[in-house]
Amino acid sequence: MRIKNSNRSNNRLIQKKFGKFVRLSFFLILSLSIFLPFASRAQQSVYVDASTLIPKSILFLSPSTATILEGSTIDVPVFINTEGNSINTIHLSVNFDPTKMIITRPSNTNSIIGIYVDPPTFSNTDGSMELSGVIPNGITTGSGLITTITFKAISAGQATVSISDSSKVLANDGQGTEVETQFDTGVYTIIPQSPGGPNVFSETHPFQDMWYNNNSPQVAWSENPGVTDFSYILDDKPFTIPDNNMNSTSTFMAYQNLSDGIWYFHIKEKKEGVWGLTTNFMIRIDTSPPAAFKPEVSFLTSSSSRQVLVSFFTTDSLSGLDHYEVGIVPKNGINESPAFVQTSSPYQFSLQPSEEVRIIVRAFDKAGNSLDESVDTNSPSGTLAFFEQNYLIILLLLILLIDFLFGHKLIPHIGRIIKAVEKEEKEEKLCENKIESSGIVETKIDSNSQSKMGKVKFDSGIQKSEQPVKKEEITNTQNAPEIK
Repeated sequence: MRIKNSNRSNNRLIQKKFGKFVRLSFFLILSLSIFLPFASRAQQSVYVDASTLIPKSILFLSPSTATILEGSTIDVPVFINTEGNSINTIHLSVNFDPTKMIITRPSNTNSIIGIYVDPPTFSNTDGSMELSGVIPNGITTGSGLITTITFKAISAGQATVSISDSSKVLANDGQGTEVETQFDTGVYTIIPQSPGGPNVFSETHPFQDMWYNNNSPQVAWSENPGVTDFSYILDDKPFTIPDNNMNSTSTFMAYQNLSDGIWYFHIKEKKEGVWGLTTNFMIRIDTSPPAAFKPEVSFLTSSSSRQVLVSFFTTDSLSGLDHYEVGIVPKNGINESPAFVQTSSPYQFSLQPSEEVRIIVRAFDKAGNSLDESVDTNSPSGTLAFFEQNYLIILLLLILLIDFLFGHKLIPHIGRIIKAVEKEEKEEKLCENKIESSGIVETKIDSNSQSKMGKVKFDSGIQKSEQPVKKEEITNTQNAPEIK
């Protein structure tokens, strides 16, 4: 009985312990099922990306894309975005294609850099630009200007400007921590500039402000690098623009038998698919001589020679008159070639009394055209030549002959007439002097008596002055010989 009771008690003890074990296991399993997710989550929050804790910044260009004309310039500012971090040191390195663009100057105006460790330097051979500087007290910015680079486009195509990965930005943390930086790249499209007009020249008509008597001009022009086509036209209008159709790829053109006047050769060239500006070349043509004219001759004769004056005048309606030349040949040597001298009208030269010549006057216009006109000098007859050379002696002899025919009374009579005229002139002058003196005396008398006395004195003065003249005239008349 005791053995049975002891067995029963052991079984009950075992069952009791097993129940505790089961309950403890269930509790542990339940606890793990509850707390295990939280434990795993707590473990995940421990694993953090360290790169997210490093300060960052962005160096960028603005604008990063643009289209510019060949030969023009563009300003490319370089900015920094510190992404909310404070930075105090920047080293900037920029690379570019020197075959497409060159730097004309980097500018520090309005830069955030206060102190330059290395001022901006650049090389258009290597295609690089660098600078280093410090920002006192640091800066936090979204678009801080570092520098402005001015580029000039030198050839057409795509030009790349990039911020080199050798650029560095340091944090303003007292330890000079390098800030992780993102670098920007700019791409700029350079389009070719419209080419200027070709350089035009002419061997037949080299100067545009001069006239030529050649009506078959030849023109040529230079061919610039990259030019593929030419378009040209010849007309009488100064500002014509040729169409965009190719006329030729050569650099020479000749024209034949153009009419007189002013012509214009217009030409433009095509380069890289773009038609350029127009060159206008003036051609002046005048093949007509000056207008016809007739020289006139006059003589100044002396006893030993004759002075000849040749007068001439003409015009030219197109290029204008330039100058005259005169040549003289003997009248019996018409086929001789004279020596011409440039002169103006009138032209004077000497001839012997009996010499006869032909005078050739040649008129030139400004294009070089000329016209010859001539006139002959004819010797006067023997009698006429004698009178021309001795007219004073003949006149004196004629007067003496007339005096002889009047019994040698003509010359004395002429002398008395001359004396009478001279005396009369003296009396008139004396009368005028008396009138003037009497007018001065009468100013002291009142106006009424003055007018009467002045009139009396005036009349008496005239009568007195006239009486001797009349008496002399009567005497002269009585004494004058009768002329038959």
